[in-house]
Amino acid sequence: MELRYRWSALTHVFSRGGIHALYNSLKLRPIYVDGDVLALAQAFGGGATFSEVLIGASPTQSGKFQRAFPALCEAKILVDAESTDEDIIDFFRDHYLGHPYVSIAYFILTDACNLACKYCFVENRIPAGHLFRQMDVATVVNGLDFFGRLMRLVPAHFEEEKTIVLYGGEPLINIVALRVLLGEVAVRRSDGRFPQNVRINMVSNATLVTPEVARLLAENRVGVAVSLDGGATATNSARQSKDGTSVFDDACRGFDVLRAEGVDVGVSCTLTEGSLENFDATLEVLLERFQAKTLGFNILLSSDAYPLASGYDERASRAIIKGFEMFRRRNVFEDRMMRKLNAFTKGEVYPFDCGAAGGGQIIIAPDGAVGICHGYLGSRKYFMTTVDDKRFDPARDAVFVEWAQRSPLAMPQCRACPALGICGGGCPLNADHEGGSIWECDRRFCVHALATLEWLIWDLYRQMQDLGSTDDMGA
Repeated sequence: MELRYRWSALTHVFSRGGIHALYNSLKLRPIYVDGDVLALAQAFGGGATFSEVLIGASPTQSGKFQRAFPALCEAKILVDAESTDEDIIDFFRDHYLGHPYVSIAYFILTDACNLACKYCFVENRIPAGHLFRQMDVATVVNGLDFFGRLMRLVPAHFEEEKTIVLYGGEPLINIVALRVLLGEVAVRRSDGRFPQNVRINMVSNATLVTPEVARLLAENRVGVAVSLDGGATATNSARQSKDGTSVFDDACRGFDVLRAEGVDVGVSCTLTEGSLENFDATLEVLLERFQAKTLGFNILLSSDAYPLASGYDERASRAIIKGFEMFRRRNVFEDRMMRKLNAFTKGEVYPFDCGAAGGGQIIIAPDGAVGICHGYLGSRKYFMTTVDDKRFDPARDAVFVEWAQRSPLAMPQCRACPALGICGGGCPLNADHEGGSIWECDRRFCVHALATLEWLIWDLYRQMQDLGSTDDMGA
């Protein structure tokens, strides 16, 4: 009996210049065809046999479709008519969601900062009258003990890579805690309480960097991402000191000291209106002045304190793609695009774009409170325990269990989106701010994910054309 196939509801069509890219949002493998093959593939509808679809087709159409048919099935453009798309989505949900395991720990060494950046998503959410403080030595030690215990809750994952992120405020305000933490991590690596594969990263504005501090960071192999939003005009337009003076020159000095002392230093570039206004100049500064080999572009979060201009999301998305096209020619690693590119090229679904989504991170506040997202540092929403809690288990905590499932794979409103498999869902904090729940869409990220997916699809096609490998696909 001849098998019946159907057009998957997860399949989407991207068209350009008479070529159609057929793409299953969870298989992540585009198949490029012409109009004849597209029409015959769509003729399967809710269920038909190969023979039924080819009735009336010309020999040329039949030949092209027969050559393309195995690839269409392999890429899940056409699927067994007996299967359901819900079964497929359930498979991915069961595989990826609902298994919290903490591999990232943010240590907020202080929630105070020497700058007053207009768009800061941490400080802009801190309530009036908040008492800023610095993490003391006891909290550093207890926080590391807490993180180490969570690592061992799933022994099979213990030796996997772990990350400690030093964050603020501005973490270099609290040098005492920084020194203690770095020394304690070294001890824990050596005595087996921590795996050897523990990375330490820091996000800093670099204005407080001294040669002594830079040497300390270099000796402990701390990677530093310096917050710079482009050149002087772009950076100073939104990043300023408490007294309103510009910070670009001080940040540059700190960046140069870090590099001179051998620190692995990159740039964290938030795309402000100033950054985007002359994006070519922004790229030139990043590549020529800072000679960045690693960088990350940040799309601004929604903020009542720093409202965004109309069309910002689209302009930021186009800028990220433009930057990436230049970066890859110069062997520069840009984190945001690489996340999507890795999923797309490997054909592996990317369920979470945030360490908190998935239940994979903890935030340790200066007072020892433990939460899941540093964006809630001021309100303490989604903070559920402290570093003194020796019985805490993320797999049994309602907050972590919920966040471990917060993915487009579990969000009905994302089901029909072509970017379902590469999006990761963006920022739950931003979704909560805009829609009142972490389960709402992060709309700015919808724009970014869709624009990135379309670029990936046609960039791959261009590469395949260069290699002459589209000829047998009906294209």
